[in-house]
Formats: sequence, C-alpha cells, structure tokens
Amino acid sequence: MDFKAPYLLAMREQAPAMFNELIRSGKMEEHLAEKSKEAHMMFADLTNGMAQLPSGYPRDEQAASAAERTVLETLIEFPEN
Repeated sequence: MDFKAPYLLAMREQAPAMFNELIRSGKMEEHLAEKSKEAHMMFADLTNGMAQLPSGYPRDEQAASAAERTVLETLIEFPEN
C-alpha cells in the first residue's frame, strides 16, 4: 500500500503551512514514517484474516482496495489553522 505519496500531495494542497514547517524543521521524514506506520497497521487490521497472496497482500483485490480507501480517507486529514 502506497501511503506516503498521496499523503504528501494532500498535505501540500490542504495544509501548506504544516508541509512547509515540517520541511523547514527537518522533521518531514520522521512525520512520514510515523504516519506510514500507522497506515500500514490500520491496513493490516482491516485485512486481518483475509486469504493472502505469497507477497502477503490480500487475495481479494476488492476488499484490499476498500481497506486502502478507508485508510486514506481516515488518515489523510489535517488540523485546521
């Protein structure tokens, strides 16, 4: 699941001050790592118990896509300034 790219794009568009501050402070990579870990844990929880491919990705593509959408919709949100 690719989380970092859509998260960065959304942050740049929806929270440019936050984006710029994380860049300036040098904390962007740390922030991205934390959010990505949270996203992958949520995806794992949502797909727990599903049959998996040898790669570990869920065999049911529709269910996996739905889980990915849920993760993105839940975790890509930014505080209002």
